[in-house]
Amino acid sequence: MGMVWDWITNGITHLLGKTKEAAAGLVGKGLATFGLTTVTFNAILPRLKEFVMQFVGGLDGTMMQFLSYLGVGVAFSMILSALAVRMAWKVFIMPKAMADQLGSGS
Repeated sequence: MGMVWDWITNGITHLLGKTKEAAAGLVGKGLATFGLTTVTFNAILPRLKEFVMQFVGGLDGTMMQFLSYLGVGVAFSMILSALAVRMAWKVFIMPKAMADQLGSGS
């Protein structure tokens, strides 16, 4: 009976170890996503909106009202948000080996 008990103990230990690794990965990804989203929406997205608004600013009032009625601003905001997050994900989240190749930046 000792050998069976060892198998059960080893199986439970292995299962708990894998569960711990999976939970750590999920928590790490969640925190990275939260930080990335915060940086994107507080730093990158406002500048991107300013860039777009300098081209849209030349439209007259009627045209701006029409585009607002159609919800073009909300649609573009959603598209720009998704693109900004995707771009930031590629830039900020990278393996350490790739970051080391880029240098310290100073």
